[in-house]
Amino acid sequence: MQSVVAEVNNTFGERHNYLVAHAGGAPIRGDDVLVARKVFHVSPFFPVKGEYRFRFSGRGHDQQVAIDYWENGVEQLATRIGGRIRPLDSSALLRALVRFPLQSFAVVARIHLQAMRLWLRRVPFHTKPTPPLTETTR
Repeated sequence: MQSVVAEVNNTFGERHNYLVAHAGGAPIRGDDVLVARKVFHVSPFFPVKGEYRFRFSGRGHDQQVAIDYWENGVEQLATRIGGRIRPLDSSALLRALVRFPLQSFAVVARIHLQAMRLWLRRVPFHTKPTPPLTETTR
């Protein structure tokens, strides 16, 4: 693969895309770290500054993605997700809906529960700035 569009959504109903690719268009390899400057407000517990570091790895249809948030040279948040690549069509969407009917609600509930825990611990809170004017950042 030569590029990836990473869509980021926040709990305010907004979204932003990061186009992740090498400047010269070289293929993305498993040990590559691709960096994107953070420009979009996702969480009130992190400011809109710093950078995301993306890593894509896997073999064949089994893929993993690591997206880590760094601020001032310090890793603040590490995320990982993996799965199997499958065609996206109407039947695949229907199967996912039947298998996981409440998945979206469960994710949003967990996000809010974690936010409450952080708020109770008095983690600093950042107000929501105006979203970026462009839909996609490279």
